[in-house]
Amino acid sequence: MNLPARIQGVFFEPRATLREVAAKPVWADVLVVTLVVLALYTVLVMPYASKEALSHFQVEGREAPDLSRMPKWLIVIPLLLGLLSATAAVFISSGIVFLLGRVFSRRGEFKPVLSVYLHAGLVDGLLGNAVRLGVVLTKKTALVVTGPALFLPDLTPRSFLFLALSPFDFFRLWMFGVLAAGLAAVFDIDGKKALLVSFLAWLLLSSVSVGLGGLGMALSRR
Repeated sequence: MNLPARIQGVFFEPRATLREVAAKPVWADVLVVTLVVLALYTVLVMPYASKEALSHFQVEGREAPDLSRMPKWLIVIPLLLGLLSATAAVFISSGIVFLLGRVFSRRGEFKPVLSVYLHAGLVDGLLGNAVRLGVVLTKKTALVVTGPALFLPDLTPRSFLFLALSPFDFFRLWMFGVLAAGLAAVFDIDGKKALLVSFLAWLLLSSVSVGLGGLGMALSRR
């Protein structure tokens, strides 16, 4: 199955597509697509994010850098660091999913887990970012959410409640639901166990993300 067919299959026939991906693991091309989409999203959103960051500094009475005078090529540095971090996160997350899966099954290898994780991640990385980008360009703001915080307009992005709600992003939950179909094939387990593995992975990864975010937020307020 070629890349376009796999991408389409993730959204329209996830069970059959991820079963085939688990049987014949392929991940490099999907990783490239994920990183390219992330890079494009970052570049297109950065002007709005920079403007809002500047406003935040001014509100707090802190000296802010004049981003208009910075060389344009400097955007490459944070962009590359972001892409390297995203790549590392994919491999680490896949490793955690693999270890959780082996708790419930003696079968399964890391490469198929990495493959199904990346394919399931297209739900959030491709469709989710496309939706968010559309909202960003329409509303001219980088402060876009696709989760419960959407219904709490007065909630500040720098609050712990906002951070705690971030893992409940609609596309993120959809991703882990799709992932379960792939894990069932990788570990040769039934759907309920696969959903449990996927849920535990989401819970663990979300806890780490929220914990690190909360720590960074607490340190920044000192």
